Amino acid sequence: MNEEQDIYSFWSIHAASHACHLFPRYTLVYLYSGQLHLRNQCGETLSIVRGDCAFIGRNSYSHLYAEPEVDAPCQMLYFSFPRHFLCEFYQTLDSSFRKHTMEALPALHLLSACPGIESFFQSLVPYLYRKQPLPEALLQLKTIEAAYTLINMDKRYAANLFDFAGKCGMDVFDLLKPRVERSIIWKEFSVEPDNKLN
Repeated sequence: MNEEQDIYSFWSIHAASHACHLFPRYTLVYLYSGQLHLRNQCGETLSIVRGDCAFIGRNSYSHLYAEPEVDAPCQMLYFSFPRHFLCEFYQTLDSSFRKHTMEALPALHLLSACPGIESFFQSLVPYLYRKQPLPEALLQLKTIEAAYTLINMDKRYAANLFDFAGKCGMDVFDLLKPRVERSIIWKEFSVEPDNKLN
């Protein structure tokens, strides 16, 4: 996966699996099927199901637990916002979005149901199922679409994306952990735990 395609990654998990991963960028994760449980380094937890979308804060060290459905794998797409994109995008924003007094949303949370988010992720399905990378120009447009959709849903996303305010920062001990690969490394459970958020 080259640098621009590292913006998104699609996973299809066929058995209950877990992973630990450092998300260095602000990231959206959308579930096409299955169930996903998330817990970050600050103890924030979230469980999402088919059709849900979650926001993952920058520098979130997260534990992920994926569960397939009876007749479908756990399919998810991670879409992130590169730092250089956010710096350029900030310059195009109306001044009403540049208020440094805005309260940021939690580092890990469920997005409200929104036609824009549903439309965004469903529009990527033909590329994902054909395992065809998005053309660079289209990927740039899709990144802009995702950013505008967020801040039009709730202006407080500007405070998150552009670091006016932040919640759940990186713990110094997390920085001492071995470097995590860019790609998420999933491992199947030998015995499935009762509580996946512990």
